[in-house]
Amino acid sequence: MFKFYVLALLLLQGLLILSAQAQDHSGHAHASPVAAAQSVLAEASPLYVCPMHQHIQQGEPGNCPICGMDLVLQRQQKTAQVQVNGAMQQALAIRTEAAAPRTLWRFIDTFATVQYAEDAIHHSHIRAEGWIEQLFVRSLGQRVKAGDKLFSYYAPDLLVAQDDYLQALSVSKQNGERSSSLVKRAETRLRLLGLSDKDINQLQQSRQSQYQITVYAHQDGVVTMLNVRDGMYIKPGDTLIEITSLNSVWLVADVAEAQQSWLFNGMSAEVDIPSQHVSAIDAKVDYIYPALDAQSRSSKVRLTLDNSKQLLKPNMLLPVRLYGGPLRDVLSVPRDAVLLNGNSSRVVVQNGDNFSVRTITTGSSAQGYVEVLSGLHDGELVVVSGQFLLDAQASLSQLPQSNSASHQH
Repeated sequence: MFKFYVLALLLLQGLLILSAQAQDHSGHAHASPVAAAQSVLAEASPLYVCPMHQHIQQGEPGNCPICGMDLVLQRQQKTAQVQVNGAMQQALAIRTEAAAPRTLWRFIDTFATVQYAEDAIHHSHIRAEGWIEQLFVRSLGQRVKAGDKLFSYYAPDLLVAQDDYLQALSVSKQNGERSSSLVKRAETRLRLLGLSDKDINQLQQSRQSQYQITVYAHQDGVVTMLNVRDGMYIKPGDTLIEITSLNSVWLVADVAEAQQSWLFNGMSAEVDIPSQHVSAIDAKVDYIYPALDAQSRSSKVRLTLDNSKQLLKPNMLLPVRLYGGPLRDVLSVPRDAVLLNGNSSRVVVQNGDNFSVRTITTGSSAQGYVEVLSGLHDGELVVVSGQFLLDAQASLSQLPQSNSASHQH
């Protein structure tokens, strides 16, 4: 950083030397070229600091915007001022803009990952152990429709339950109403073992037990898990096939910890799909995850999007813009005017031909402007272009000066 300031100062002094020589070319004995075109002043100004939050600093008494405590006078800080005349301001292309109240829309630009909607996942299980006889779904990613056959299996307990049901039907036909409860219990047992109404009706009509029971898909979707093969022994606890609907998908976006206060359920969002030539998709945040990621220090928010056209595929990474509420009438300056140095921010303030470096406390940033919490007043002019040279000169002017006599000729 010091090397950058030295280079900036050399550039500034080069321009100042040309200006000084143009103004007084005939004089033989003259002072330093820098001193001829500018003067560096040091004026004492108070520095008020919050006892609890040391980064809250300003040049006048007040209260801390975080905890509300009174600011304490810590020391008298010396503010370096650089004097540059109008001609040199034009040569350095110095531009200024006034600090003024503005409305800033809180805006989060991030990325989201497309994921399967967890509430659109269906698992296929059996309720009686047995063996796979025929498998109709052969690979992951295969698309199925509701009612499509998934597999058929043989289960001894189901065969026994079917025989008991048929026997109860025969007894009921002979004894009439007195055996109706026996039929109901046998039918309930079949349902608990996984037989559908369609299978039970077919059993009533055919009066023949089915050795192979067929399992059907409950919804349209894609096979996202396949843990079964032909002839495989299966048990009730096994997840055999997972079918996930892609009619809607989840977008999970990361939001930095510093922007947590902007989030709320229902906030508007826009999603871009770079791989598709479509306009941005409007969406809303429908869930904010309660925990932060320990490594990235970010939280996750969820958006649900309609995917009936199948444009969105799981694991796609999409740009997302989240729109928070407006910050109305907040004092702000252009983002380009703010100079960052570690944990502090500063600006170069113009007062006529004098330019001074001022430490400020910043808040939210949006639309190219930064909120100023302390350190500036409404209407003060801050340098937007050329502030690096002025800041470099002001910083170097505070270095210890040599006591050697000036050279005269």
